[in-house]
Amino acid sequence: MLVGKRMTRDPKTVSPGDPLSRAAAILREGRFHHLPVVEGDRLVGILSDTDLRNVSFGAPPAEGGGAGDRKVREAMRTEVWSVTPDDSVEDALLILTREKFGALPVLSGDRLVGIITRADLLNAFVDILDVNEVCFCVDVTFPRSLARFEELIDTFAQIGVEVRSVLIAPQGEAGALNAHLRVATIDGPAVRRALRERGFVVEERDLRL
Repeated sequence: MLVGKRMTRDPKTVSPGDPLSRAAAILREGRFHHLPVVEGDRLVGILSDTDLRNVSFGAPPAEGGGAGDRKVREAMRTEVWSVTPDDSVEDALLILTREKFGALPVLSGDRLVGIITRADLLNAFVDILDVNEVCFCVDVTFPRSLARFEELIDTFAQIGVEVRSVLIAPQGEAGALNAHLRVATIDGPAVRRALRERGFVVEERDLRL
Protein backbone atom coordinates (compact mmCIF):
# COMPACT_ATOMS: atom_id res chain seq x y z
CA MET A 1 0.00 0.00 0.00
CA LEU A 2 1.32 3.42 -0.97
CA VAL A 3 1.48 6.58 1.13
CA GLY A 4 -0.53 8.44 -1.51
CA LYS A 5 -3.54 6.21 -0.80
CA ARG A 6 -3.54 6.89 2.95
CA MET A 7 -2.24 10.44 3.37
CA THR A 8 -4.33 13.52 4.13
CA ARG A 9 -4.29 15.65 0.99
CA ASP A 10 -4.01 19.43 1.02
CA PRO A 11 -3.27 19.65 4.75
CA LYS A 12 -3.64 22.83 6.77
CA THR A 13 -0.40 24.84 6.76
CA VAL A 14 1.18 27.97 8.17
CA SER A 15 4.01 30.19 6.97
CA PRO A 16 7.16 31.10 8.91
CA GLY A 17 5.86 34.64 9.45
CA ASP A 18 2.50 33.66 10.88
CA PRO A 19 1.96 34.29 14.60
CA LEU A 20 2.07 31.24 16.82
CA SER A 21 -1.38 32.16 18.08
CA ARG A 22 -2.76 31.45 14.59
CA ALA A 23 -0.94 28.10 14.45
CA ALA A 24 -2.28 27.20 17.89
CA ALA A 25 -5.84 28.03 16.79
CA ILE A 26 -5.54 25.81 13.69
CA LEU A 27 -4.20 22.91 15.74
CA ARG A 28 -6.92 23.32 18.35
CA GLU A 29 -9.83 23.71 15.92
CA GLY A 30 -8.72 20.86 13.66
CA ARG A 31 -7.57 18.64 16.54
CA PHE A 32 -4.25 18.29 14.73
CA HIS A 33 -0.87 17.67 16.29
CA HIS A 34 1.37 18.83 13.42
CA LEU A 35 1.36 21.66 10.89
CA PRO A 36 3.63 21.80 7.84
CA VAL A 37 5.29 25.19 7.42
CA VAL A 38 5.44 26.36 3.82
CA GLU A 39 6.54 29.23 1.65
CA GLY A 40 4.26 28.97 -1.35
CA ASP A 41 4.03 25.21 -1.95
CA ARG A 42 7.59 24.59 -0.73
CA LEU A 43 8.03 22.90 2.65
CA VAL A 44 10.41 24.80 4.96
CA GLY A 45 9.61 23.26 8.33
CA ILE A 46 7.10 21.56 10.59
CA LEU A 47 5.44 22.74 13.80
CA SER A 48 3.96 20.43 16.43
CA ASP A 49 1.78 21.07 19.44
CA THR A 50 4.80 20.04 21.54
CA ASP A 51 6.88 22.78 19.90
CA LEU A 52 4.18 25.27 20.82
CA ARG A 53 4.09 24.13 24.43
CA ASN A 54 7.87 24.34 24.69
CA VAL A 55 7.82 27.93 23.44
CA SER A 56 5.01 28.85 25.84
CA PHE A 57 6.80 27.38 28.84
CA GLY A 58 10.03 29.09 27.89
CA ALA A 59 8.63 32.57 27.38
CA PRO A 60 9.89 35.17 29.91
CA PRO A 61 7.29 36.58 32.35
CA ALA A 62 7.66 40.01 30.74
CA GLU A 63 6.15 38.54 27.57
CA GLY A 64 3.15 37.25 29.44
CA GLY A 65 4.33 33.66 29.63
CA GLY A 66 2.80 32.88 26.24
CA ALA A 67 3.77 32.45 22.62
CA GLY A 68 0.92 34.30 20.93
CA ASP A 69 2.94 37.23 19.55
CA ARG A 70 5.94 35.20 18.48
CA LYS A 71 6.35 33.85 14.96
CA VAL A 72 6.18 30.31 13.66
CA ARG A 73 9.79 30.49 12.51
CA GLU A 74 10.87 30.79 16.16
CA ALA A 75 9.37 27.43 17.10
CA MET A 76 9.31 25.32 13.94
CA ARG A 77 11.80 22.58 13.14
CA THR A 78 13.62 23.04 9.86
CA GLU A 79 15.23 19.60 9.59
CA VAL A 80 12.23 17.64 8.39
CA TRP A 81 11.97 14.03 7.28
CA SER A 82 9.49 13.44 4.47
CA VAL A 83 8.10 10.75 2.18
CA THR A 84 6.60 10.75 -1.31
CA PRO A 85 3.18 9.52 -2.42
CA ASP A 86 4.90 6.53 -4.06
CA ASP A 87 6.64 5.36 -0.88
CA SER A 88 5.12 2.40 0.94
CA VAL A 89 3.24 2.82 4.19
CA GLU A 90 5.72 0.34 5.69
CA ASP A 91 8.58 2.76 4.92
CA ALA A 92 6.64 5.63 6.51
CA LEU A 93 5.89 3.53 9.59
CA LEU A 94 9.55 2.58 9.94
CA ILE A 95 10.63 6.24 9.88
CA LEU A 96 7.96 7.30 12.38
CA THR A 97 8.90 4.46 14.72
CA ARG A 98 12.68 4.84 14.52
CA GLU A 99 12.72 8.63 14.71
CA LYS A 100 9.79 8.86 17.16
CA PHE A 101 7.87 11.27 14.94
CA GLY A 102 4.12 11.72 14.98
CA ALA A 103 3.72 12.70 11.33
CA LEU A 104 5.58 13.01 8.03
CA PRO A 105 4.99 15.60 5.30
CA VAL A 106 4.44 14.09 1.86
CA LEU A 107 6.31 15.78 -0.99
CA SER A 108 6.13 15.57 -4.76
CA GLY A 109 9.46 17.09 -5.72
CA ASP A 110 9.66 20.21 -3.53
CA ARG A 111 5.88 20.63 -3.40
CA LEU A 112 3.86 19.68 -0.32
CA VAL A 113 0.98 17.42 -1.36
CA GLY A 114 -0.07 15.83 1.93
CA ILE A 115 0.76 14.63 5.42
CA ILE A 116 0.64 11.13 6.89
CA THR A 117 0.34 10.52 10.63
CA ARG A 118 0.63 7.59 13.01
CA ALA A 119 -3.17 7.48 13.12
CA ASP A 120 -3.33 7.22 9.31
CA LEU A 121 -0.92 4.28 9.38
CA LEU A 122 -2.77 2.52 12.19
CA ASN A 123 -6.00 2.86 10.21
CA ALA A 124 -4.23 1.47 7.14
CA PHE A 125 -3.19 -1.67 8.99
CA VAL A 126 -6.64 -2.02 10.54
CA ASP A 127 -7.98 -2.16 6.97
CA ILE A 128 -5.22 -4.50 5.75
CA LEU A 129 -5.80 -6.94 8.61
CA ASP A 130 -9.58 -6.56 8.36
CA VAL A 131 -9.82 -6.39 12.14
CA ASN A 132 -13.26 -4.79 12.04
CA GLU A 133 -14.77 -8.19 11.20
CA VAL A 134 -15.33 -11.01 13.68
CA CYS A 135 -12.73 -13.65 12.85
CA PHE A 136 -10.77 -16.52 14.36
CA CYS A 137 -7.00 -16.03 14.56
CA VAL A 138 -4.56 -18.90 14.21
CA ASP A 139 -0.75 -19.06 13.99
CA VAL A 140 0.78 -21.78 11.84
CA THR A 141 4.45 -22.71 11.45
CA PHE A 142 5.60 -24.36 8.21
CA PRO A 143 8.79 -24.75 6.11
CA ARG A 144 9.85 -21.93 3.78
CA SER A 145 8.11 -23.45 0.78
CA LEU A 146 5.67 -21.93 -1.71
CA ALA A 147 4.06 -25.34 -2.23
CA ARG A 148 3.51 -25.72 1.52
CA PHE A 149 1.97 -22.23 1.74
CA GLU A 150 -0.35 -23.04 -1.15
CA GLU A 151 -1.35 -26.20 0.71
CA LEU A 152 -2.06 -24.11 3.82
CA ILE A 153 -4.41 -21.81 1.90
CA ASP A 154 -5.98 -24.77 0.10
CA THR A 155 -6.78 -26.36 3.47
CA PHE A 156 -9.10 -23.49 4.30
CA ALA A 157 -10.75 -23.74 0.87
CA GLN A 158 -11.39 -27.43 1.44
CA ILE A 159 -13.13 -26.84 4.77
CA GLY A 160 -15.08 -23.87 3.38
CA VAL A 161 -13.47 -21.19 5.53
CA GLU A 162 -12.52 -17.83 4.01
CA VAL A 163 -9.07 -16.39 4.77
CA ARG A 164 -9.57 -12.69 5.51
CA SER A 165 -5.92 -11.76 6.01
CA VAL A 166 -2.53 -13.38 6.49
CA LEU A 167 0.81 -12.08 7.75
CA ILE A 168 3.95 -14.14 7.19
CA ALA A 169 7.18 -13.68 9.16
CA PRO A 170 10.37 -15.70 9.71
CA GLN A 171 10.18 -18.15 12.59
CA GLY A 172 13.04 -18.75 15.01
CA GLU A 173 14.04 -22.04 13.43
CA ALA A 174 16.15 -21.80 10.28
CA GLY A 175 14.04 -22.07 7.15
CA ALA A 176 10.69 -21.87 8.96
CA LEU A 177 7.91 -19.35 8.55
CA ASN A 178 5.02 -18.31 10.78
CA ALA A 179 1.69 -17.35 9.27
CA HIS A 180 -0.79 -15.35 11.34
CA LEU A 181 -4.17 -15.87 9.74
CA ARG A 182 -7.56 -14.27 10.37
CA VAL A 183 -10.29 -16.56 9.04
CA ALA A 184 -14.04 -16.06 8.76
CA THR A 185 -15.24 -18.58 11.32
CA ILE A 186 -15.67 -18.91 15.05
CA ASP A 187 -15.14 -22.68 15.04
CA GLY A 188 -11.53 -22.61 16.18
CA PRO A 189 -11.27 -26.31 17.14
CA ALA A 190 -12.36 -27.41 13.63
CA VAL A 191 -9.75 -25.14 12.03
CA ARG A 192 -6.94 -26.41 14.27
CA ARG A 193 -7.98 -30.02 13.70
CA ALA A 194 -7.98 -29.63 9.91
CA LEU A 195 -4.55 -27.99 9.94
CA ARG A 196 -3.01 -30.65 12.17
CA GLU A 197 -4.44 -33.43 10.02
CA ARG A 198 -2.41 -31.97 7.15
CA GLY A 199 0.77 -31.85 9.20
CA PHE A 200 0.89 -28.16 10.09
CA VAL A 201 2.24 -26.99 13.43
CA VAL A 202 -0.47 -24.90 15.09
CA GLU A 203 0.42 -22.60 17.97
CA GLU A 204 -1.66 -23.09 21.09
CA ARG A 205 -2.74 -20.01 23.05
CA ASP A 206 -1.86 -19.95 26.72
CA LEU A 207 -5.23 -19.35 28.36
CA ARG A 208 -3.49 -18.39 31.60
CA LEU A 209 -2.21 -15.12 30.06
